[in-house]
This record gives sequence, C-alpha cells and structure tokens, in this order.
Amino acid sequence: MCTLAVYHRVSERYPIVVAANRDEFLARPAEAPRLRDDPPGTIWGKDLDAGGTWLGARADGRVLVAGLLNRRPEALAPGSPTGTRSRGLLTTMALGAATVVEVRESMRAIDVSEFGPFNLFVADSDVATVFDNDDGLQETLLEPGLTVLTNLDVRDPRCPRRAAAAERFGDAGAIVARSEDVETLVRALEAVLGDHDAGIEPGPEAPFSRICVHAGEYGTRSASIIACAADGSVEYFHAEGPPCTTEFERVL
Repeated sequence: MCTLAVYHRVSERYPIVVAANRDEFLARPAEAPRLRDDPPGTIWGKDLDAGGTWLGARADGRVLVAGLLNRRPEALAPGSPTGTRSRGLLTTMALGAATVVEVRESMRAIDVSEFGPFNLFVADSDVATVFDNDDGLQETLLEPGLTVLTNLDVRDPRCPRRAAAAERFGDAGAIVARSEDVETLVRALEAVLGDHDAGIEPGPEAPFSRICVHAGEYGTRSASIIACAADGSVEYFHAEGPPCTTEFERVL
C-alpha cells in the first residue's frame, strides 16, 4: 500500500478504523480479500507474485489489523536492505498474532535485513504501532487519534501525499468519532480514498502526491475499509479497482 489512514481509539463503537489504498503495478496479479485458513481466522488479499498480503485483519473475535507499506528509496538510510524475502509475508505473520505484543516478539526474533525496506503497521484495541527496518528493527508507537501513513517515515514532513490526505481524513474523522453506522462511515471514507486533489503545486511528482494515483501502468488498483468493533467483530469493505470509479463491496 502507499496510503493508510488509521483512526485508533477515536470511536467507542469501532476502536480501530482503517482506510487504505493499494498502489501497485496494475498488471501484478493479486487475489481480492477473503477469509483465510492460514493464519486461521483471518481476512486478507493475496499477492500472487510473491505471496503474503498488503492488508488484513483478524476475523475470529480478536481485534487486530496489519498493513504493509513499501518504503520509497529517498526515505532510506545508506546501506538499507534490498531484501530477499517478500515483505508481504510480514503482514501474514502479524495476522497470526493475537496482540501487538505478540507481533513485537515475533519481529524481534527475525532478521529484518532479509526484507526490502518496509513500514509494517499493526494495531489492536490498545496499541497501534509501526515497525520499520531502515536501521535494523525500529518501532514507532502511534498516539490515539488519526494517523496517516505513507511510504516515507511515519512523521516525515516531506511527504506531499500526507499533506494532501491529512485534512481530508481529518474531516471524515468527525463521522468516525460520532460512532456513526458503518454504511455512513464507509461513504465518508470512500470519498477520501478516491480523491484526486494534489497536496503540492502541479509538477512531475503530482500524480504521486494524490491519494488516488493514476500513472500509466502504475496506480491505485484497489482500496479497503476496515472497522473493528469493540466486541471483536469486523466489518470489511473492498473496492477491487480504483476507489474513484469502483464500488466498495462488503467482504465480511
């Protein structure tokens, strides 16, 4: 993914709400999200090229969401890993855990230099955090509220896409905070995910400063909205195409 907004502990009804766009080469084969047996009781879409997933959630009463964002080269320190293993496998590993604490223990037990540069987002009812491997294993805890993640550092001020997205997702946050019904919530977030307004002046990078990206063979090829309720139930909606033109359908 290249844009992920998380509302963590903003709503009493839905302690985790995630809205995310997957930006990828349009020809790369993938399978839409569905219930999976590996790990058991999870829901996620599958990358058919390298395995693993870009986003998923537990669907067995345990509240946990995980998402993977590939980091852009200009965000990286010299000597950053190039990776020999699929980063999407980190997401499926995280989904096999019951809590962020379990994910943290698993991340400490693996060699993160085997993976290309990543931001791995994980949240449960209590904690939201981002792991990265820019300089060994690093972790950034997220404060309760809205956080917009991209393929740069969590708090990188250079990111034009975050500048474009933060205000729009912030406006939608009022609906999340009021614990509106999920249909109202989805309508508000799908409008943001399909937004084409740039956060910077037009130029060579303009397509990539937008929330919904169209850049020839590359762009926003799918989008998902996940609402995890306080009782452990999950409501998962997915658009198997650009969210500006594709209707979101309920997966769970």
